[in-house]
Amino acid sequence: MKNITSAPLRLCAIILFALLPSAFILSAAKPPNFVIVYADDLGYADTSVQMMDADPSTKHKFIQTPGLERLAEIGGRFTAGYSPTPTCTGSRMSIQLGKSSAAVQYRNVNDVLAKYQRPEGWDNEVTMAQMLKDANLNYKTAFFGKGASNLGRFEDRGYDITDEIPGQVGGNGNEHGQYWDTKKKTPFPPDNPKRLHSLRKHSVDFINEYAGKQPFFVMVSHYAAHIPFACTREAFERNKKRWIEMGFDTDGMEDVPGDYIHKPSGNANADIAYAAMVEEMDMTVVDIIKALEKKGELDNTYIIFTSDNGGGKAELRKVNGENRRFNGPLQEGKRSIFEGGIRVPTLISGPGIKPGSEVSVPIVQYDFLATMHDLSGSKTPLPEGVDGGSLRDVFYKGNSGKVKRVSPGILHHYPCHYHPPISSLIIGDYKLMRHLNSGEIRLYNIKDDYREENNLAESMPEKVASMDKLRQDYVDKVDGGSADDVREAQFKEQDEGAEQSKRIYKNKLAALKKQNAPDFEAQKAKLLKELNAKLMKNEINKEKGRRHAQLHSWRGYVDKNAAEAHVNANWVDYTGE
Repeated sequence: MKNITSAPLRLCAIILFALLPSAFILSAAKPPNFVIVYADDLGYADTSVQMMDADPSTKHKFIQTPGLERLAEIGGRFTAGYSPTPTCTGSRMSIQLGKSSAAVQYRNVNDVLAKYQRPEGWDNEVTMAQMLKDANLNYKTAFFGKGASNLGRFEDRGYDITDEIPGQVGGNGNEHGQYWDTKKKTPFPPDNPKRLHSLRKHSVDFINEYAGKQPFFVMVSHYAAHIPFACTREAFERNKKRWIEMGFDTDGMEDVPGDYIHKPSGNANADIAYAAMVEEMDMTVVDIIKALEKKGELDNTYIIFTSDNGGGKAELRKVNGENRRFNGPLQEGKRSIFEGGIRVPTLISGPGIKPGSEVSVPIVQYDFLATMHDLSGSKTPLPEGVDGGSLRDVFYKGNSGKVKRVSPGILHHYPCHYHPPISSLIIGDYKLMRHLNSGEIRLYNIKDDYREENNLAESMPEKVASMDKLRQDYVDKVDGGSADDVREAQFKEQDEGAEQSKRIYKNKLAALKKQNAPDFEAQKAKLLKELNAKLMKNEINKEKGRRHAQLHSWRGYVDKNAAEAHVNANWVDYTGE
């Protein structure tokens, strides 16, 4: 006998399924794949994607990046995407660990405070790859390119496959963008400058091997667009021809010798080489999208493209008679907490993200770990101390989406001892910046005033007070360190270095005495001269640190020549006694 209730029940089931939230459907499906393409020192407007519809200056006038254009078509432009710091190392650690650089306790390149705060290192921290491994969802993981030496070798941090050089304790560092073997200074072949094309090949080979078989995560960490600029001869000539056809300045343009282009001289040649290098880096995005399409996995893959900090190749403009740096419409660049140093090109595609969308909700790279944890469907708790929040709601709802973080907002804490030390907090449309030497505070509405031209601090004292308290309470909570702490660590490190140099001198002197060298006095004088050169250099660096404490500029630097003159005028040679 036919079951007369089966058809209505099937109809109800279809209706119920149609009404289920998309997030539930995603979690019920197979886990998504994740791809991160990480650029180095790429400026906000250094692509052919116009990041903001309303501002043509957020697109480069010459550089071509068809891969990123395609990524913007199938995904979203995140117009307020932030790197964790304005320099590389802190950002590369922060993105891996899902924490602000203050919480990671590594805030800038060669962070002198870090070795005293973290004498045991970061082995107890959990990377993005380890988090996915702990989820037991069968993720295959890979990392290609520039790493973060303080985290050690990524093959020991949850990544199944890497291209790390055998025997290198810290994994692949910045110099591995110039040499395969950094000790022997073995250069790359002319068809692979800065490993641009081997990184592309490694990532595509990985996708071809695992896409469709099991969920995967691959991070491709380019050495471009960091100096020195390098590109293939073919890419340079192609861009040079276009440069001339577009009528750009060719004054001083000369033929650049060599099988490939490396450290080109002259403004025009440098601009052309930079554009060619970025274009060749973009080919990674082109080929990754093609590989995912061929494997039928594009719709189930989140592709993230961004940069570790703002542009190192900033444009110089005269403002009130002063040379100032700009990245498109943004003030400053790499090494600065102004928007040009931390707001970076960020494009993301994947399930739930509206194609061609423009999303202005501020996000930061230390959100990515929590986002991947959420979207993967992991039932394992997040690693302890994660600051970032899942971006699922923003992916699905665009500008109406919200991000819930452990940190009070997006924090940039930069108590650097050689750049202007600034601590910043972004909450919603507002960005507060405190100069850690002078105590001066600035407040900007970075949604309407991303050029940071209208300081609102005096007109909004209550917001200043509340945001600054949240910022300082958080920094204190995670022991993020002050500018004084950093300078104290700098002096301690330099004093230790001076004492070590003296010990080495005394040991060498003792060895000479034991040998009863006939030219003992001459060799002693030579050793003493070398020691004093080291001690004087050390003292100059300490003097720069002392002067740094009085640096109240938001953009300037300590006068190195004045520090050297002061030390030279007051220097007394160490006699060895």
